[in-house]
Amino acid sequence: MNPPSDPGLQPERTALARQRTALSALVAAALLLRGGLTAGAPLQLAAAVCLTVAAALVAAVGSPRPGTRAARHRLLAAAWVTGLGGSLATLHLLTT
Repeated sequence: MNPPSDPGLQPERTALARQRTALSALVAAALLLRGGLTAGAPLQLAAAVCLTVAAALVAAVGSPRPGTRAARHRLLAAAWVTGLGGSLATLHLLTT
């Protein structure tokens, strides 16, 4: 027999942490965008776009709306893939 589960405040803390992460990423993307537009650097603009998409996905995962765990995991995986893709593209542009 399983005791009743009491999630406590852990889900709320996790959601708040994801929201803070998304906000930090959006601030970094805004700075990259500003620098890319000022300097005319397409590399910074591409990184800003990837970071913005990843931040939006993380914000969607961390939103307080009810959703299935599998849906949240898919969104988080999409954020990781977007961030990884942007990082690899940036690395490729830097090394060529």
